[in-house]
Amino acid sequence: MVEGPNGLSPRAGEIEAAMNGKIEVLNGWQNHQLSWDHWNPLLDSSELQPEHWLRLKESIVSNTKCDGVLVIHGTDTLSYTAAALSFLLTGLEIPVVITGSMLPISVKGTDAIDNLILALSALEQKIPEVVVAVGKTLLPGSRASKTSTASFNAFEAPGWPTEKWSVEINKTPLANFNRFNETDIAIFTLYPGVNARLLKQQISQKPSAIIINAFGNGNCASREDFQQALLEAKERNIPIFVTSQCVEANVDFSIYAAGEAFQKAGAISCGTMPFEATLTKLLILFSIHTQADDVVSHFQKPISREWQ
Repeated sequence: MVEGPNGLSPRAGEIEAAMNGKIEVLNGWQNHQLSWDHWNPLLDSSELQPEHWLRLKESIVSNTKCDGVLVIHGTDTLSYTAAALSFLLTGLEIPVVITGSMLPISVKGTDAIDNLILALSALEQKIPEVVVAVGKTLLPGSRASKTSTASFNAFEAPGWPTEKWSVEINKTPLANFNRFNETDIAIFTLYPGVNARLLKQQISQKPSAIIINAFGNGNCASREDFQQALLEAKERNIPIFVTSQCVEANVDFSIYAAGEAFQKAGAISCGTMPFEATLTKLLILFSIHTQADDVVSHFQKPISREWQ
């Protein structure tokens, strides 16, 4: 990013120049042969769409002679791209590191330099999966969420124990597909006093699925109108996936009686999976499978580290 007439906007060559000798502490990158692929035009990450994830995937898998891939990405949607690539690149034997920064690399006191150093360490460790290198530590791509717009340590993996790095990741590739299907996923957030009529309106529009941001461990009010709405979704074969409004939580309907309505409606718990991984996994699965039951079945199976 560089300063422009309407605010910060992307410009090609800034990172490349920094890694080619302009910034001395990044000289470690010069120990490696670098090949650059600049998108034209460059995109602010808020502009990214699912088809761009496929473009990234194809770019990565087509470079068969490279030992690792660095993706320079804006932070706004970085966690969505990281999750998507974690699923799309399952089985890849080389490291894919995604990094970005809260401040442009040309700004005094920028975090971009430290993030590039962290990214290089990840590549040199040859971790054969998608990882996020922003802040103090490396995070698995399928567990990262942006939790701050002010801190340099802007990404976290809530609920993910670091000792899980030693657990071998799934290596079975997903079924291949060339484009994302047009998939309508409704998002519904619970709050005290929410009218069940709003949920019924979403159901009446026949979305492919509904993600409900519930309370705590996956709790909701026991009101009859809300329970009827959930059962209506079940009757229409619209799967409901439940995440938590808490940054760190484990959705488990059996902990509190307040989760019983979700159980009766056959809702699917997303466990400790972050929202970004939940959404991207559904978009991918609905592009592979035509039946909602198949999507539900495969959603509950690990593709990357999302269920750890």
